[in-house]
Amino acid sequence: MRLLRNNFSFILALIAILFSIQFSILAKNTVKDYEKLMNNDYNIVIVSTKELSEAVIKPLINTFSSISQISSDKILNRLQNDISNKNLSILKNTLPKFYSLKLNSLPSTKYMNEIRQKLLKVDGINKIETFAKTHNKVYKTLKLTKSIAYIFMFLVAFIGLLLMSKQIRIWVYEHKERIEIMSLFGAGFWLKSSVLYKSAIFCAIFSTLIISLIFYFLPNINFIKEEVEQISINISKISLYDSLTLLVSALVFSFFAVSVVMKKAK
Repeated sequence: MRLLRNNFSFILALIAILFSIQFSILAKNTVKDYEKLMNNDYNIVIVSTKELSEAVIKPLINTFSSISQISSDKILNRLQNDISNKNLSILKNTLPKFYSLKLNSLPSTKYMNEIRQKLLKVDGINKIETFAKTHNKVYKTLKLTKSIAYIFMFLVAFIGLLLMSKQIRIWVYEHKERIEIMSLFGAGFWLKSSVLYKSAIFCAIFSTLIISLIFYFLPNINFIKEEVEQISINISKISLYDSLTLLVSALVFSFFAVSVVMKKAK
């Protein structure tokens, strides 16, 4: 308990930094899953006077997934009671063909315009519906969400480093006499700083454990489960890889802060 009490400020700062990092990872993965979900429901409608095939469209679009013809039977069936069979037959022959184009990833606004321009050059295609207004709104919202998560991470990391540096200066003051004696005997930088690095390692491991436990149980909280289920997204538990990433990040931040403060204290 005394060890935790003496290192509380450092641990708290590290927890804040690691939380922001893992939150950013979670936000990135969630946005990625949502993009996949949106892409499954998204398609480009092509109107053409000629038949289109995969061989014609695929070479034009790097993210091509599939193309299928949209049946016009439903529209014609609705009209069969209002017009004669002869006119219905004429309409069927003159009606353009409709196609649904699927992509394997949600396109950016710029890429969407490129796709549109390429398709309009294909012989027979006279109209393309990309639902640009809705698509752009969704795409920009997803990009903004990721940007906010990263800004939050960098802001918290900066403030956290300041708090960590303050705590390290307290450690230096507590071990001032020991450090000065070791300096008189010609001890190297790493040897003089060893006690601080040991404290930093302990804080890094403890902070990583706390954050890993938080994000392990987070997906099981009822109100969070209910919210994500409404938009058909699953929040996965923190993986071993993510925990190791957090530990490495914690050690890097801790060692960096200790090294900077000790360099200035020389």
